[in-house]
Amino acid sequence: MKKLMYLLIPVLFAGCAMTQKIGYRTDILPEQQHVNPIPISVNVHFLTDNRMLNNENEISLYQPRSTTNNKKAVCVNSEKHYKKDSVSAQLTQMMVSHFNKARLFNYCILSNEPACDYYLTGTLNTFYGEQEFSTAAAVGAQFGLIGALATAAVKTNGRIVFDISDIKLYKKDGTLVKDMGSFYKEYNEELPADAYCWCIYNNINQKLMEYNTYLTEKIRSELAEIQF
Repeated sequence: MKKLMYLLIPVLFAGCAMTQKIGYRTDILPEQQHVNPIPISVNVHFLTDNRMLNNENEISLYQPRSTTNNKKAVCVNSEKHYKKDSVSAQLTQMMVSHFNKARLFNYCILSNEPACDYYLTGTLNTFYGEQEFSTAAAVGAQFGLIGALATAAVKTNGRIVFDISDIKLYKKDGTLVKDMGSFYKEYNEELPADAYCWCIYNNINQKLMEYNTYLTEKIRSELAEIQF
């Protein structure tokens, strides 16, 4: 029995691992061999981070991951737990990886230095995840692995918001090719929860994959009529 319990531990917590890196596996995205990429190479500039100008971001920027909002106990993607590169840099890296996997362009690279015939810019306004704190998961955690197993499927109401604006494509010489505007997406649904507010980080990563898929197809549509 003890051996079985040890085997179950990594399975149980795999979806809510205590890691705070922004990202997801692009190798699981659908193959796009039938898609003709936009026939250009593109520098994707690091997103300009304007989150401090939006009051909604204050909770995740300055509060711990377990906090309160409107007098409710919530879990948020607290900035303090994102390590190494900045949030903006990590988000831009995931955009580039997603664009390349989806064959949006011939290829694109992450760089603010001119290396390609075109470059893409954008502004990050919101990167926010929040969900209700799970009292059921908290109670279960008091009973060790058995309690954790009993509450492994617990979900709570959540809200995740991504907002990137001013997405513009330029020629290398600075000539504007297309101003594609703003790309706002909000997800309101039940999300996997845990007793220690780590799951919100995995939840926002999973929704980021959906958002970048949406972003990719919107850009593809916006540029479809342009002759390159």
